[in-house]
Amino acid sequence: MRSTALPDTDADARSRPSAVTALLLCCSLLLAAAAAVLGLAPQARAAEDLGELTFATTSGKIADNPTFPKVSTDAACPADFAEQLQLALVIPGGESGTLQLGKTNAGAPYDQGPVTADIPAGSALQTRLGTAVPSGLFDGTYEIRLFCRDAGNVGPEYFTTQIQVTGDSWAVKAAATTPTTTSLTATPAGTAPAGAEVTLKAAVTPGDTAGKVTFLDGTDVLGAVDVASGAAELKTSALTAGAHSLTAKFVPADPAAFDPSESPAADYTITEAGSSPPPDPDPTDEPVDLDVTDEDGTPLDVNPTLTAGQKVLVTARGYTKDAKVKVVLTGSEETFNDATADSEGTVPDYEFTVPDPLADGSYTLTLTEDKAEGHLVEFVFSLGEAPGPDPSPSPSDSADGGATGGSTEGSGGGDTGGSGGSGGGDDGGGTGPLASTGSSALTLGLAALSLCGLGTLFVLRARRGGLLRF
Repeated sequence: MRSTALPDTDADARSRPSAVTALLLCCSLLLAAAAAVLGLAPQARAAEDLGELTFATTSGKIADNPTFPKVSTDAACPADFAEQLQLALVIPGGESGTLQLGKTNAGAPYDQGPVTADIPAGSALQTRLGTAVPSGLFDGTYEIRLFCRDAGNVGPEYFTTQIQVTGDSWAVKAAATTPTTTSLTATPAGTAPAGAEVTLKAAVTPGDTAGKVTFLDGTDVLGAVDVASGAAELKTSALTAGAHSLTAKFVPADPAAFDPSESPAADYTITEAGSSPPPDPDPTDEPVDLDVTDEDGTPLDVNPTLTAGQKVLVTARGYTKDAKVKVVLTGSEETFNDATADSEGTVPDYEFTVPDPLADGSYTLTLTEDKAEGHLVEFVFSLGEAPGPDPSPSPSDSADGGATGGSTEGSGGGDTGGSGGSGGGDDGGGTGPLASTGSSALTLGLAALSLCGLGTLFVLRARRGGLLRF
């Protein structure tokens, strides 16, 4: 009788644990790799107010450089952001970002107890206000921040205080102040013929607030009137034919008790006698006082997109004869040579090179006459794929810090945008690609675990069905 060999069930049983063990080892290695990625992923840090910033003197002149020569804090900087200090002006008007006033690393690190430091000359407060407030009317309340930075000029944490600017002076602002609001109406409403008298009325609340209202046509001052019973009125025939943007700016007589305020802009049109109102200006038209070309003299479009390192030629007009003109790039810490207007008040072919490196975004090159209420010309351009300028704040721009680093200046120390997060502009949140690394790695780890489980189940079922023999 022929014998039939029986399957070696003992060998199968002996081989089964080794196969399962191999699969489980694979799963363990995948999970360990996912955990390592999670551990290495950087943690996003949000902007944080560390405490109070104080100055050695409580008042001074905005033209002084440094404006705030000695600063102190009521706590230490975080240990990982303690290699340098950066003093900055928060851009007013709701924009994200800061503008650098000065920085130092003398005496670092700053992670032991309250900090006291000397801030060397950098940019005077008046210079930075000239960039942030084109009208030249600087009266108002501003926030000053002292950022704690690491050696790479990154760090969102800061100490803060507020100052009040009145004329050419500043003073530390009292903590308890009453907010005010200002509104503006014009009579006749909306439009008037050339030469007609227009009555501008400002209403200020609370009604018992004393101070002065300045009426503006764009950046041109039409007149200033004392507030009486919450109202101020100005009659003017100085508006020329064309479109106008009118505002009223209130400055309290007691800035320690009341906040300043400004009305929303009111559009107004002056028509030629016997003519219809002119059409709205084409927003794509190049300003008449600005021409920009490339190196070869080819004119550029309005709000062009440039590249880092690109050179352009800027011609600006409308200045006083032989005037000195300051050149500043909002959103960058780069310094530029001053310009001088010619006998016709023109700065011809000013050579401007886009800083390299410079983050993608929208930037404004300002050429401002170096005097009170001096003429200002702006050249707006974009870098990379960024859209044109948008006045609304962005939660991740960075001013200082940034910074808008903004600055606007972010953690890179540039003048742009935000108030301190990475990149020097305003403080960034946790929404960038690095901040999402951890969640992506966790997803991959869970997917790998699921595949390992399915593989184990397949092997066991295949063995039971006789498909596998190991």
